[in-house]
Amino acid sequence: MDKESQVIYMQTRLTRLAAEQWKMSLPQVASLFEERGVYRYIAKMWDLFHIEGDLAVLDDVKQYLDAKEAACG
Repeated sequence: MDKESQVIYMQTRLTRLAAEQWKMSLPQVASLFEERGVYRYIAKMWDLFHIEGDLAVLDDVKQYLDAKEAACG
């Protein structure tokens, strides 16, 4: 799988995981991630993120959102 496909796969996994962990719907998480630049952030940080587990990456994403004062679970 090429890097672009792996990034998309990670973005999808994290969207689903965030919805589950934060008790939000998939469309709500996807909208939040899009509005706050999380998908771009994941793509930018993929070289580091791909060696971490999804929960660790989601924790980093949560910190990123908190820094942007975004409301999430």
